[in-house]
Amino acid sequence: MARRIFGKITDQHGEPVEGLLVKAWDDDWPDGDDLMGEELTDAKGDYQISYAPGHWDAAPHAVPTWRPDIFISVHIRNAAGQWVKLRKSRVYENHRLSKNLRINLKVDIEEPERNNTSFKPRRHGFHFHNFFTISPRVFGIDLGTWNMGLCGGMCAGALNRFNNDVDVPVDTTPPEEGTLLYKELLHRQIRSLMDPTNIIDDIYDWQSAPDEGQPYRKHSVGYRTKKQWWKLKARLDEGKPTSLVLIRAEGYLGNLSDNHQVVAIGYRYNPTTKDLSISVYDPNHPDQTHTLSMNLGLPRSRLSAKDSTGNRLRGFLVNPNGDAASS
Repeated sequence: MARRIFGKITDQHGEPVEGLLVKAWDDDWPDGDDLMGEELTDAKGDYQISYAPGHWDAAPHAVPTWRPDIFISVHIRNAAGQWVKLRKSRVYENHRLSKNLRINLKVDIEEPERNNTSFKPRRHGFHFHNFFTISPRVFGIDLGTWNMGLCGGMCAGALNRFNNDVDVPVDTTPPEEGTLLYKELLHRQIRSLMDPTNIIDDIYDWQSAPDEGQPYRKHSVGYRTKKQWWKLKARLDEGKPTSLVLIRAEGYLGNLSDNHQVVAIGYRYNPTTKDLSISVYDPNHPDQTHTLSMNLGLPRSRLSAKDSTGNRLRGFLVNPNGDAASS
């Protein structure tokens, strides 16, 4: 005969919450908890999970059944359709299988937070693409024509003009090699990576980290990005647009230039679902506002990250050289 675990899920104000996923578990350390069943809450916040008696753990001394140690976890669906855990109940130990179990639980459903700086890509960002053509010579030898990007220099240059209330050039084509603007952007590009801190080794370390936590290396790209988010949020809340290094490459052998720099100019964060959207000025896309989207609440610090251009995104860090490069 099936037994029931049932109850009501309410928010911090005592109001019922519809559409939450409730999972019932048998607490089982160290072998891993056993899922006994799951159900969505209805319009009244009610749920009901049926389960059959049986061996929820290895029963000793040939005991035919074993009393489960029951708890529930409550999950909310994020913007990507994934379930993020909100809270779990206490454990009801050695529950008698002859009785149904009521577990009511309150969860916090918080309002999304948002903040935007006064940086506007159409006004404060450069109007040309991050695409430069140069013809380097070494010891008098012509090395041909190279194409390169100066994303860090463009971010720092745009921030310099924003911070000093100076208009950006009206040019819609990248400056040619040897011009004053080109030299400025190249200088700021080098500073964004080298002054006052050489961050190239840090970037290699970031891109070599796994996408999610592993027993041998728990500090994944996702874990690190969560830490960086709070640093970025504090700066944006102070009205400070901030240079970010986007981690796209993977592994020590990954191409360092596949990573990218942008300027974060605002955010929208849902503390309940852990959905995060960061508005950015991207030098690859002049006169547009682009978005980095990710979830900070997935297991093992996975991010489920993407940007609005469709490019690969593993995580980000606040560039520690951003302020100096833009000064």
